[in-house]
Amino acid sequence: MDEGNYGPAEISYRKVLEYDPDFLIGKSVLGRLTRDLEERLQIEKEVEAQKETIAGDERLILDVYHALVKFTNAREQELPETRLTLQRAFQLAQTNLGKIAHKYTDEIYMKAEYIEFLHSRYGPRNTLDSLETLTTQAQRDNPFLLGYSARLHAEMDDFGKALEKAQRLKRMTKESQIPKPYVVLADIYFKMDSLELAKTNAVKANRMDPRNLDASRLMEKIEKRIALNSGVK
Repeated sequence: MDEGNYGPAEISYRKVLEYDPDFLIGKSVLGRLTRDLEERLQIEKEVEAQKETIAGDERLILDVYHALVKFTNAREQELPETRLTLQRAFQLAQTNLGKIAHKYTDEIYMKAEYIEFLHSRYGPRNTLDSLETLTTQAQRDNPFLLGYSARLHAEMDDFGKALEKAQRLKRMTKESQIPKPYVVLADIYFKMDSLELAKTNAVKANRMDPRNLDASRLMEKIEKRIALNSGVK
């Protein structure tokens, strides 16, 4: 999440499951990473069959991840219940991850996912308020949360603050060739309608990790906007 390296993340989760094939949260995360529909459908089936063996806080997390895998499968198959599946997944995520984020205050990444879902429901301003309330200053300096905060500012047209945070993220990671800061910059420049700068950063992120969905989706949006501006149909 900090680096935006989703290809290596998938490799790591496959290794996890070699050691423990019944680690259902790990299996569900792999379901969120893999692009293979058949594999994802099989993961959905296996987790559904075993999920009653898990209880407590672990189950709260598992149910969210499993719901997201089910949504991805429904969307890819273009099932009529896709929208309802998404609504259920997002409501579950807000409820369950909210409990985890408030209970385990030192756990950054559950907070990060919770904040993502808050954003999808309540928009950038309310989400920034929640981020400030839920996190310490040290947690707000986490690369994922810093980049996410920058993108929220850009969504509110506060581009100065957005670029300030994005450049700070870039300085923090200057010794590493990782996609995260370039994805964040591409998103900000896209919102500024600085399409060539957006494209340059998105291309760089995509080259670093072709599996980074944020980068590839941004590339698609940027290319469409460039084509539209040039009058290409």
